[in-house]
Amino acid sequence: MSERIFSRNADYELDYVSEEELDRYLEEIVPGIGWVVVYFNSLEDHVSDFIREAILRDPFQDERLDVFLAEMMFAGKCRALIHLYGQMIEGKAVQFTHADLNALEAMLFECASRRNEYAHADWIGVRAEGYVRVKAQSKKTGVFHRYKKFDLARIKEDADYISTARFKLVEFNDTIHEQLWGRA
Repeated sequence: MSERIFSRNADYELDYVSEEELDRYLEEIVPGIGWVVVYFNSLEDHVSDFIREAILRDPFQDERLDVFLAEMMFAGKCRALIHLYGQMIEGKAVQFTHADLNALEAMLFECASRRNEYAHADWIGVRAEGYVRVKAQSKKTGVFHRYKKFDLARIKEDADYISTARFKLVEFNDTIHEQLWGRA
């Protein structure tokens, strides 16, 4: 079977695991899911910090900006940060290009996509072979369910991807600000 299933009948085609199998499965994977969440939350905090850094010159104003950041979802924060970086690229002599910025943006949104599968998954409804429903989508032709197969290796890969993205974002931010201020 593939690693992903997207079907109108997926709910009926996949067998549930027993309570004992569910308990064993969750005991095995929950720590990894926790790392996905921890790394993603840290990434989101970095995005907020870097928006503050790009907008404010007075660190005492951070709390005022937090009024807006607290109401923004991750996608909005990412778009705002990418747009701020884009203005820096356009307005200053920095060595980043819009292609670099597009790659950073794609990476951030891939992190969000991966995290959302964990946050919105039906972990109690695990099916045979480790399939978990990560999305239900209503269409004119019926309700479609998307299942994804999760195992420790996949979860570790997703946690590592998000952690690496956080380091790449920090590196990008540090470099662009060093270039802006003539320190690079």
